[in-house]
Amino acid sequence: MSSNALSGSLPGFTESFATLQELDMSNQPNGFTGPIPDNIWRSLSLKVLNLADNRLTGSIPSLVSNLAVLEVFDLTNNIIKGAIPSDLGMLDGSLKHLRLKQFVHWKHSFRNWS
Repeated sequence: MSSNALSGSLPGFTESFATLQELDMSNQPNGFTGPIPDNIWRSLSLKVLNLADNRLTGSIPSLVSNLAVLEVFDLTNNIIKGAIPSDLGMLDGSLKHLRLKQFVHWKHSFRNWS
């Protein structure tokens, strides 16, 4: 669903999305707004989460560590605030592409990954 004219809040995701492997809602001209729904962080089969180039707010919760098979994580160009949770480091076995640049407000809280 990348590069469409979608806007508004991201929809809530239900158990029917439990097997979803790729969610790419990036590059929306008007942008999605508001926080990322909590259920996204519970999508255990998610390999690609690309929400870049929207106007999403809130923070990245420690629930990000639930995404154990996540390979691509891109939140570039959003309005994410707060610390990047150290729990993101738990994905170092699966995560291949991490893009978090150009947040309006964010703090780095990683420990060095080995």
